[in-house]
Amino acid sequence: MKRYSAGCALIAGQVVLAAFWLSVVPAGRAGDASDPAAPGAYNYAEPKLLTGTLYAIGSHQKTVLYLFRRIATRSGPIVHVERQFFRTNGVLAAVDKVTYESNQVVAYRMQDFQARVSGTVWVAPDPEDPARKQIFIGYGPGLIPPRGNAQNLPSDIVYDDTVYPFMMDHWDALMRGDTVKFHFISFEWERTFVFQFVKTGESVQDNRSVIQITMQPTSLLLAPFVDPLVFTVEKAGPHHILSYTGRTTPRIQRGGSWKYLDAETVFDWK
Repeated sequence: MKRYSAGCALIAGQVVLAAFWLSVVPAGRAGDASDPAAPGAYNYAEPKLLTGTLYAIGSHQKTVLYLFRRIATRSGPIVHVERQFFRTNGVLAAVDKVTYESNQVVAYRMQDFQARVSGTVWVAPDPEDPARKQIFIGYGPGLIPPRGNAQNLPSDIVYDDTVYPFMMDHWDALMRGDTVKFHFISFEWERTFVFQFVKTGESVQDNRSVIQITMQPTSLLLAPFVDPLVFTVEKAGPHHILSYTGRTTPRIQRGGSWKYLDAETVFDWK
């Protein structure tokens, strides 16, 4: 991506593409008998720990830029997720914090400690119609962003941490070659834009079949400013996202300023 960003990536000041968004961190759908999530619902508390590495694109996974860690904890119907990005010297560079209640996102905060910018998302009932929900998106300099103004909550909204379950919900359609559309958050613009997933390739990697799924904006006006994200996903179940290339949450210093970062993010699935 150039002007807009994501993550975790998503998606990530970003269109939040992952970092994603992406910072696209898969978990697991099935829970044990003590798991309060509804049967068949995605379990955001799993895995409890997932790590990864952000490499410079084109370095053949030789140049490490950041290290990634996702930590999830559950307390009854509440799940707290932290998506942490560390510099190679161990210093925390940026963090995404997501709160789920009964499997729904109710709060999300991004803080980039290097660039000193932050964004926040809140979901709350509409005071005039409690059956309808509103979303508040705030972004600004410093580590405490404004709350933002109320907007209608799209039914198909996707956050960095929900990229994987949304993709899995539409896996069969993607494998048929269908285009799957959804709303994704832009912190800088404090609004959502329509993006889409589409299957763009299939290959063999490390002796296993993988699928390439591309995420890109649908708007012809936005597309020239946003480079697509490309996810490499296991073809066989559970369809882990092995890696993705594109915009991620932490920025990188070039010259005297902090620039948006496109990287190759590789996850450590055991």
